[in-house]
Amino acid sequence: MNFDMNSCWSRAVELVQANFSLLLIVAAVFLLLPNVALYMLVPDLQAIVDPTADPDVVAAQMGSMAGPLISGGLFSVVFQFAGYAAMVALMGDARPTVGQALGSGIRTVPSLFAIAIMFFVMYFLGAIAVVVPISLLAGLAGSAFIGFIGFIPVVLFVAWLAARCSMAMPVLVLDGTLNPITALTKSFALTKPKQWPIMGFWIVIIVIMVVASLIFTGIFGVVASLAGSELVSALILGLASGLTGMIYGMVLCAVAVAMFGQLSGPSVEAIEDTFG
Repeated sequence: MNFDMNSCWSRAVELVQANFSLLLIVAAVFLLLPNVALYMLVPDLQAIVDPTADPDVVAAQMGSMAGPLISGGLFSVVFQFAGYAAMVALMGDARPTVGQALGSGIRTVPSLFAIAIMFFVMYFLGAIAVVVPISLLAGLAGSAFIGFIGFIPVVLFVAWLAARCSMAMPVLVLDGTLNPITALTKSFALTKPKQWPIMGFWIVIIVIMVVASLIFTGIFGVVASLAGSELVSALILGLASGLTGMIYGMVLCAVAVAMFGQLSGPSVEAIEDTFG
């Protein structure tokens, strides 16, 4: 098993460039449209996601829109899971048709939900194991600062756990298994030898994406506020959210495929292409 950050990123860029037109179609259907639809169907969503909004007002709005938010959120997550998996399939060595990639993506949705549930269970248990001793120490020392810095290990644990689980989707799609436990087990096995460089690599990518997203959505937020019409404002914000989701989705899937290729070695298809 080998992992090199520069090679992984270079390979990810190559994968996006080689499959850009097909990725663009899949990302538009499965990532852009659900975001736009969610903003259009729930116009007050822009007030909820505003980081400067009053927390009490946000809580009241979320309570009044619980039904649409839950149903719309589930619809969006299902579409996004299918879209991510389809893009992973398109960038795999098997080179499936768009129809085959979409079929593969749809088939993996239940498994991805199961993996998401297992991830949150591991996160919950791990966070408790980290927070409880620190909270007890803070109580004994009478220092609120100790309790505050206790969140740092939790954030690091989440980053580590996400990095260790990051190969689960490529395993599901590219190895052709629908067993979520098998996918998580193999993801942990693949990432174990290089877990810290992999964790650092994902952290750098996510931080850059978050900063760029804040800048991009902030600019579009100003444009939306000047639109005058609530419907037009929701459309602008939905497009901004969807476009960032498209770009980030393609990049993250390409990085995952490139990383999987490094960690698992060349596939049968790649070997046949080389020596066939």
